[in-house]
Amino acid sequence: MDNRRAIAPVTAALLVLAGATAGPALAAAPPAARPHARALAATESGAEDEAAERQRIVDRTTDALTTPKRFRLKRGGPVLRSVPGRPDKDTNYLGKGNSNANMNEYNDFARNPGRSQWCGFFAAAMWGRRGVPADSGSSRAWRTGVGDRWHPYAADVLPLPGDVLMWAGRGTAGHVGVVAAVSGTRITTVEGNTGYHKDSIARQRYEWTGAGPVLKDRTKTIQGFASRF
Repeated sequence: MDNRRAIAPVTAALLVLAGATAGPALAAAPPAARPHARALAATESGAEDEAAERQRIVDRTTDALTTPKRFRLKRGGPVLRSVPGRPDKDTNYLGKGNSNANMNEYNDFARNPGRSQWCGFFAAAMWGRRGVPADSGSSRAWRTGVGDRWHPYAADVLPLPGDVLMWAGRGTAGHVGVVAAVSGTRITTVEGNTGYHKDSIARQRYEWTGAGPVLKDRTKTIQGFASRF
């Protein structure tokens, strides 16, 4: 999929509110109201900036999925590089054999043994580590640590490319994934710490209907999504 084409509707959606009524309003405005034109231009500029940043996030997910990434098989061991596209085109496995070491460049090679789970660290890297929750390695922090940029799941409120989906399970268990494309109710994500041996970067697809996106292991339920904006 051409992610640049996927992001095009985002730009249009962000600009339409500002642009749909701008012409008649400005044409009829008296000279004293002209400063509104500058405010409108700022609104359009902000929408364009947001669309551009969302595209950068999507581009990072493509890079993560399709280029070699660094990992280790044991603490202090040699740094190796993944081979994207194995075992399939939707996977970049950061391991060898059945290693499941969960030591890679996203979680600082699990320097802190208690923080080896890395889906949250991966999402933070895709956001360029801007606007992320203070404890980005915690899946649940993506719900509790982003203020009003958190949106609880609702079937009629879809995320946009660049947003981060969050699932919760029992106890402190959770998972997050970055939205790479939206087509109707089909949501395509790129996620870390998932897929092959649960130690891969993988492309996943979900339906945003009913009770919401369901993970393959069915142990966690969708909570909603966090936005950078």
